[in-house]
Amino acid sequence: MQERLNQIIEQRGLTATKFAALIGVNASTISHILAGRNKPGFDIINNIAKTFPDIDLGWLITGNGSMYTSSSKKENNHFSEEPTLFDLDEPKKQTDTPIQKKEKKTEIEIIGKAIAKSPTKKIKRIVLFFEDGSFEDYEK
Repeated sequence: MQERLNQIIEQRGLTATKFAALIGVNASTISHILAGRNKPGFDIINNIAKTFPDIDLGWLITGNGSMYTSSSKKENNHFSEEPTLFDLDEPKKQTDTPIQKKEKKTEIEIIGKAIAKSPTKKIKRIVLFFEDGSFEDYEK
């Protein structure tokens, strides 16, 4: 299983830390699996299946068959195609329109007001995870 997880991470152009964030687990959990100290449980496999619906579960669990489901294509990999805020050193391929920028700022302000109930607490970072497996990271 650790070899297959490494293969997913490599194919998607991710780091183990980014992969862990995408599937909603601690980076140390993935580190232990990749080092062979632990085996992934049902929750981790389920999170991988939800985050990467194009990965064939039979292949992930047993190693048999193709990495990708028959209806998906390796080229349709949005994780390595779209830049994230983790890729600050790389130039952006696509810029947001002024309306999209305003919507993002408004979303952050709404979330920030809801979370920061105390005027002494300041939000440092917000990470939004979307149903398609992508995420946005906002940091002051």
